[in-house]
Amino acid sequence: MANIHKIISSYTDETLTYNHVKFVEPLVNYHFPLHTHDVCEMIFLKGGNISGIIDATTYKPTKNCLLIFRAGIPHRIQIEDDTEYERYDILFDEKLLANKIFYRLPKNICLINCNGNNYIIDSFKKLDYYYEHFTGKDLEILITKLIEEILFNISLLPANDFNNNLIITHPVINRAVDYINSHYTENIKIDDISKHLCVAKSHLHYLFMENLQISPKKFINIKRLAKAQRLIRMGESPTNIYLACGFSEYTTFFRSYVSYFGHSPSEENKLPVEREFKS
Repeated sequence: MANIHKIISSYTDETLTYNHVKFVEPLVNYHFPLHTHDVCEMIFLKGGNISGIIDATTYKPTKNCLLIFRAGIPHRIQIEDDTEYERYDILFDEKLLANKIFYRLPKNICLINCNGNNYIIDSFKKLDYYYEHFTGKDLEILITKLIEEILFNISLLPANDFNNNLIITHPVINRAVDYINSHYTENIKIDDISKHLCVAKSHLHYLFMENLQISPKKFINIKRLAKAQRLIRMGESPTNIYLACGFSEYTTFFRSYVSYFGHSPSEENKLPVEREFKS
């Protein structure tokens, strides 16, 4: 059974993708799969009971809160109950924004409380208004300017509006992900992680599946592939970077790349930037 949803507004082109969707009958405890994007993503919550999982940390947004998922970082959304879930979702290339505004935000910001900030809330309302009145290049320009306006306003917020309502998913998972983030470009194995944490490999696997709905091996693979994709898009040759991304053999890297992205590493720069909603 799929979520019953209503698309209020939606737009996509070569530079960004956006939609405003209301899930009328969301599936309780539905887990969107852990995934990455090669661009940034913002989800603005208008209603519903959800959690946002980013690496090993769970964030609990409330109405008018904004989640930011950075490029290459594993994340997912979890629907906690059957409360009507409504959100704006925007995928954008932060490199194309004015005055490098995205890079002026603190790097650890993932959850922003926008309650009481009508400048940010009204910017999302404008997305629907512009969608009704403009199309094509006009709409692309307006949406891009609104993204920039939202980020400029976020840069003015006090620090106590950032990263509230966060929960460490599980202390062992948190330590495991910290270790993985420091070593995934090396030829580490699950045995190395379990020994470092002094936990059984089977228990580590159980904790990952219970908390992140993915095995530790697949989690490491996602991190490696996301890094490889970024390097290839920067102009590096696939045959030159697979070792630097933690793969010991090119054939293994090639098969993993095709399986995860649906195309070969050499085809990466021939394709548009990924703009598929998965949250």
